[in-house]
Amino acid sequence: MAPDPWFSAYDATCQIAQDIAEKIQQQNQHGRSGENTIRLTVTIRALLQSLKEKIALLKDLLLRAVSTHQITQLEGDRRQNLLDELITRERLLLASFKNEGAEPDLIRQSQVNSRSGIHGCRGFPFGGVVRGSLLEPKAD
Repeated sequence: MAPDPWFSAYDATCQIAQDIAEKIQQQNQHGRSGENTIRLTVTIRALLQSLKEKIALLKDLLLRAVSTHQITQLEGDRRQNLLDELITRERLLLASFKNEGAEPDLIRQSQVNSRSGIHGCRGFPFGGVVRGSLLEPKAD
């Protein structure tokens, strides 16, 4: 059976979000001046634009799949939750990039989670799932 294009796009989008978090972390370590920082800034802006476009694609693919009954309503809801988490992560990354109050610890936690095998959107600290696994309830 061929892989679901939604999950392929989701995985690629998660990777972009992780790349952005790593680049922001590098930028924060180097300070906000110098030639290397300018390159990082340009790269981050391009990645943020790509992330925005990929999220729009995921929304479109999800709407199409639900409206044509290619997936069940329950699966549509599960994917919508994953998409909502990605959108939240995009906002946090953008705020962190602009230094508008997103905690650098959030980015660091994201990187630690991805290295330690905690899943979600490749280490996304708010829970979620990895392709093909069931949605796990959050433990409070």
